[in-house]
Amino acid sequence: MRSCLTLGTLAMTVAVAGCAHLSSTTPTASGEESSDYLTANVVRVSEEYANINTDVSGTQLSAWGVGHQQLFTVKFKSHTVQPMLGKDYSDVPRGEWIALIEEDGMLQLAISFGHAATEIGCSVGDTLYIQSPNQGE
Repeated sequence: MRSCLTLGTLAMTVAVAGCAHLSSTTPTASGEESSDYLTANVVRVSEEYANINTDVSGTQLSAWGVGHQQLFTVKFKSHTVQPMLGKDYSDVPRGEWIALIEEDGMLQLAISFGHAATEIGCSVGDTLYIQSPNQGE
């Protein structure tokens, strides 16, 4: 009986751990975790404009509830920005945040005529948190 219980506990632990990738969490101000965030790892920062390239695909962003021409929230440390998912930089006024799906299908965050990574102080290897547009509903 004891070995069955241990085996069952092990199976439950593996099952739960195996599902961990399905929702991303980040600590809230109170130190609690929240599943209202999609993690976006910074994989590249362009030299000239400091645009932020992430490992989040356009498909993932769409599944998260972010559509074309929609504002969404991105958090990094003490910074909170609201880019609009657009097709090109001209979709937003100069100095505004924009999110683009690059040719490789991945999310890029930028500031029209600005330097996004410099503005929020992020670099390759950092994690950004994309807030669920449906949070609070």
